[in-house]
Amino acid sequence: MKTNTYQFILITFSGWLGSVLMGLVVVGTAIFSPHSSNFMFVSAGLYGSIFFALLKYRSLKEQVFGMIIMFFLNLVIFQGRSISVYIVIRDIVWLVSLFLSVKLYFLFIHKYSDVRHFLRSFALAFIFGLFSSASGLILFLINVGKFPPMDFIYTMARYGVLIGFGIGFGVDLYLQNKDKIFTLLKIKAI
Repeated sequence: MKTNTYQFILITFSGWLGSVLMGLVVVGTAIFSPHSSNFMFVSAGLYGSIFFALLKYRSLKEQVFGMIIMFFLNLVIFQGRSISVYIVIRDIVWLVSLFLSVKLYFLFIHKYSDVRHFLRSFALAFIFGLFSSASGLILFLINVGKFPPMDFIYTMARYGVLIGFGIGFGVDLYLQNKDKIFTLLKIKAI
């Protein structure tokens, strides 16, 4: 396997693991129930990490193709046969907010490369917290037709901040220790 493939897999796993560990610390094993909103730690962590890896190691064409595949997989895996227009809109808004947050984070860490690792993960926490609460607000307005309660917005922001921090922390942990991980796994970097 090529080194880029190993890097793609390892950075995806690191970001996903960061989000899962954050979920385990905050809400416990409830994150593994696909019918719970806590499952966002698993699914958003995976999708966000895959998208970050696509941004880092793949072309624009592969990034767009990857986003489309993740959208359809999310619909098929978690919705099955009961797909409605509201569910499609929900998934589009939610995934767009996640992908946009990760893209802005990716641009941020390249523009401000002098910012220390692990501090950068707060940027993704902030960005995804904002986009998550905004997407929750938009979806609530579309579905219900009125402004959501503040508890709902707070919950969406909280999940966004925690998931964003988990993904960012996992990615930074990988990027800072990439050479050590490659040595440990006996992968030759080019």
